[in-house]
Amino acid sequence: MDDQPEEAAYGPVETAVRGDVDALEVVGSVARSLAATAFNLARKLDTDAGMATAAVARELRETLKALAEAAGDDDESGLISELSAAVGDAAPS
Repeated sequence: MDDQPEEAAYGPVETAVRGDVDALEVVGSVARSLAATAFNLARKLDTDAGMATAAVARELRETLKALAEAAGDDDESGLISELSAAVGDAAPS
């Protein structure tokens, strides 16, 4: 996509998702649509999804799983494990 914003404009979730999508080497119109959906969901998480954070995170996980399947990535268990790992603020000190 030629009209992508500069990488510095991406938040941490979107940066990670873009790296994952690049690693999958997705092709085809459906895969491009799924990638765009994943980027949008990641951007929403980066900009605070509010009360919908859990739902957006689940949808992002499912979208990335569909992308992995579309790319023919048979070893998606590592990706799913990473996506299922707990995230959030560091433990209070």
